[in-house]
Amino acid sequence: MKFKIKINENTSLDDIRLELEALKSANVNEIPLNHLLKIIEFLGAVQVPSTGSSVRFEHHLLKRHPYYHGFFSVHKTHKGGDMDLIKRIDFKTFLYPALLTIIELSAKK
Repeated sequence: MKFKIKINENTSLDDIRLELEALKSANVNEIPLNHLLKIIEFLGAVQVPSTGSSVRFEHHLLKRHPYYHGFFSVHKTHKGGDMDLIKRIDFKTFLYPALLTIIELSAKK
């Protein structure tokens, strides 16, 4: 699977939702973190300092959410150079539900 998404002023939340669904069902073991960062930044989340090999994000729409309390995170693996990867199972378990929640809350606004 090619990990390319064009994000511009015409990109909608439905386009992002479709890309997330494609990533969830992709036949790969790892997803490049840079690809996910584009999507996460488009949704308005910001990366906050974290320890070790975790990547942590904050989003204002999740502040009052009973599960997230404003933050969500995922474990990354480093493959040399600037190549950080997220395991697909971690994406499905941790990032995908958080990003869909942000999309749903954004659509309600």
